[in-house]
Amino acid sequence: MKSVLILLLLLAAVCGAQAHSFEERYDLPVPLAYVIVGACAMVLLTFVMAFLFVRRPAAGFVTPAALILPKPATLRPREWLLKSSSLLLFALTIASALWGTNDPLMNLAPTMVWIIWWIGLSFVVIVFGNIWPVLDPWRSSFELLDTCAKKLGIKRGLALGLTWPTALGMWPAAVLLLVWCALEVIYPLATAPFKLGCVAVGWTFVNLAGMVGFGREVWQGRADFFAVYFSRLARTFRPSSRGSEGEPIAGHASLILAMLATVLFDGLHGGSAWLVFEGALKAWVPQWLDVNGYVAGTLGLLSVWVTFIVAYVLTCQISAAATSGEISGQQITHQIAPTLIPIAAAYLIAHNFSNLLIQGQTMVALLSDPLGRQWDVFGTAKFYPDISVVDAKFTWLVAVTAIVLGHVLSIWQAHRVALRWSLPMRRTAWVTFPLTLLMIVYTAISLVVIAAPMVNDVQ
Repeated sequence: MKSVLILLLLLAAVCGAQAHSFEERYDLPVPLAYVIVGACAMVLLTFVMAFLFVRRPAAGFVTPAALILPKPATLRPREWLLKSSSLLLFALTIASALWGTNDPLMNLAPTMVWIIWWIGLSFVVIVFGNIWPVLDPWRSSFELLDTCAKKLGIKRGLALGLTWPTALGMWPAAVLLLVWCALEVIYPLATAPFKLGCVAVGWTFVNLAGMVGFGREVWQGRADFFAVYFSRLARTFRPSSRGSEGEPIAGHASLILAMLATVLFDGLHGGSAWLVFEGALKAWVPQWLDVNGYVAGTLGLLSVWVTFIVAYVLTCQISAAATSGEISGQQITHQIAPTLIPIAAAYLIAHNFSNLLIQGQTMVALLSDPLGRQWDVFGTAKFYPDISVVDAKFTWLVAVTAIVLGHVLSIWQAHRVALRWSLPMRRTAWVTFPLTLLMIVYTAISLVVIAAPMVNDVQ
């Protein structure tokens, strides 16, 4: 019953959700309800097809990176150039944020951080695999300092080798990902270049201190949420990558669910359902405590995340009951979690595709005048984005395709992961069927939320 109420509340948000919206709206050739039913039917059909035709568990899927990118051995000659360029661009971004204009549209930092890096690099990682380790300025900085320390006679380098508490697991990365989403959606960080620069400098000190204390691999695998986020996003086509096997890591599933929740919350924030939630909160919270809506926003984000966690854990417990105790709920929760990554990737694409193509064009002008000082270094300062490069119809088609394919891929991968447990086929189907029902609910919600700012059918 709670899941139904939550679904109804989310569906009510379509009348007012305006995140990443278009001024131009698209008239659907068929009612939105037909699109939703067709998409949900496709997810259900995938479950049936997997049950009928898939009999062997898969080690993973081949990503385009394996066919396009050079082998690691041949990447070495280019690695230094990539790392150096990334460090220089990072320094330029920090300088723009701290000493450039306060106008976010004229300052390089906001567009570089939120559009080119956070969204653009995420798209690249989904398609080609995780290239972030090569571009990571914090990793490069630590490696440079560590190399210098060893040359100065410190044999073990900078890392102190402190033991990471097992109970912490990946919870720091999950919580920090939520904090990052709050800074983007709830707080005015996205429109305040100087504050953005201060956060970047602060995170640099925290990140380097964590690598010194616990070692680079441990810190970046447990607390550096950027490194963890990109590494998980790169597993869109590889559900069996390291981290889904072996002993469960505390907070691993919650981190993946945070990847879903943050994008969905971005779409819901500001909608009619959100206004209802905020209004109800004001009746219980003193107005002086939440003048800017930060408390309501934080509680809303946490509510979406917790809802995802509760729904997923309950679904996995139901699936465990179908195995008659042969597979524990914890094991299912841990091993199935990576198969949700395609949904996170789908939400990201559907929600940000047009944003990247349109706002990303502003980088042409910003690179000529990164600080907003009326420079024209490359002669492109007068460049204006072409907003006709993508319209509402094309964005809607991309969004629907991404959401459907993301959920279809998730169901397919979940079935192949379940085959590892060597259960009879009928029992395997019963294990994955509750997850399929959950995916159908996710599909309906995501389509309605994405449709709100783009199509006229939902008005």
